[in-house]
Amino acid sequence: MNRGNKLLDYVKLLDSSLQVGGFSHSFGLKSYIEDGTIQTTNDLETFMRCELHPGLVQLEGLAITGVYAAVEQKDEWRIALIDKMIHVKRTPIHKREQSRAMGRRLMKLSKALHPWMDFEALERVINRYEAVGSLTVVHAWINANLEVPVDDAVSGYLHAAKDVCLIHAKRLLSIEAKELDALSIVLDGDLAEEWNKVKQAGSLQPFQSPILSLQSLIPGSPFHNSGIEHTRA
Repeated sequence: MNRGNKLLDYVKLLDSSLQVGGFSHSFGLKSYIEDGTIQTTNDLETFMRCELHPGLVQLEGLAITGVYAAVEQKDEWRIALIDKMIHVKRTPIHKREQSRAMGRRLMKLSKALHPWMDFEALERVINRYEAVGSLTVVHAWINANLEVPVDDAVSGYLHAAKDVCLIHAKRLLSIEAKELDALSIVLDGDLAEEWNKVKQAGSLQPFQSPILSLQSLIPGSPFHNSGIEHTRA
């Protein structure tokens, strides 16, 4: 498959107007709007830049780079471990089944777009290690197999998440479309700056370390290494 077709597939995968793969969740934005915490464009910008963006970059962004490394090394156990870490860290207990459903929807859509891709390999990882199939990891695995550059995969995920939050804001807040468009441009620059800071600081290592563990990165995690490591070999 040539690069042009891969990029076309990538655009389809991230088209937020289709709510691709369950990017329909709002990362807590809807709750803040409903309880009155976010009412204005300034409130929205503060939430996006101070609360949402750091988490997206430092958790999901780094996890995507970790999955890329694991795919290259054919390390199924590490893919499952990153998947469980993302699930525990990002998803509230009452929404964890929804998180699984989001990943499943993304795989279902992607099977139609990429029938040549061996999705059984990813499903085997999820089943063998009792992983989740989180949206972040499914997205990373698909893009790695499409040979999309890792920076593009990270950027695409971050910007798709941002776009969906703005879609929710447009529906729920009395904000002019031109204000949201202007804010979107500002947020695009902020996301790029945040990701560049992480890369320049050499912070990509935690999700790629050979001694990666749930307990070390997420204290109190209910998932224990022994629970999946016994089937690693």
